[in-house]
Parts: sequence; structure tokens; C-alpha cells
Amino acid sequence: MKTFTKTAAQGEITITRIEKLPDGLVPMKAVNGLFIVGHSETGHHHVMTMERATFFRDPKAPAGMSVLYAILDEPKELTHERNFDTHESIGHQPGMYRFESGREFDHYEALSRKQAD
Repeated sequence: MKTFTKTAAQGEITITRIEKLPDGLVPMKAVNGLFIVGHSETGHHHVMTMERATFFRDPKAPAGMSVLYAILDEPKELTHERNFDTHESIGHQPGMYRFESGREFDHYEALSRKQAD
């Protein structure tokens, strides 16, 4: 298991330890006892157990991006739910964190349109 002090990454998730939560956050609900920090279309989510943790999502996150915040009351691990070619777990100490998913811009999608006459 990896550990970190200020910033770390697990796959497309960037994790930053923070001092204060921003205003306007929306509480998240756990799914089967887990908070899904990074959603995977194939079911190989990046997750953290819900015990002694509170998660929030930022409703003002940029398009195509997920920004979550957490208050952890005890040490936790962010794990990757895949039994092959998995990302190593990352240990978190009690405190507040920001979890930001990566996003990509598809130039072809942005440029493709129906031809006009």
C-alpha cells in the first residue's frame, strides 16, 4: 500500500489533502457499504469503505469531471476493485481530501457536425 502527505494519484483519480471544504457540496450515499470515488463502466471502481467517512460531491464540477470531497475520521484505503492489472491501494490518514477525476477532450467530437448546405 502506498501512502502520501499532500497529493497522490490512483489511475485517473488525483487526490489532494485539503484544510477546508468548499461551500455548496452535496452529501453522497454509499453503495453496498462503499463510496465510489472513481466510477468505471466495467465495474472496476475506485472505492473507499463508508465506516467513519463522509463524502460529498461538488455539483459545480466542470463538465466531464467528477470532484468529490471526504472527511475521514480514521485511516482508510482507496482501493481499485479489479483482481488483475490493478492500481495499488493508497492509504489516507484522518483528515479532509479532494478527489478529482481526469477528463479528456475529444477534438473530433467537438468538430464533428452535420454538414450544412
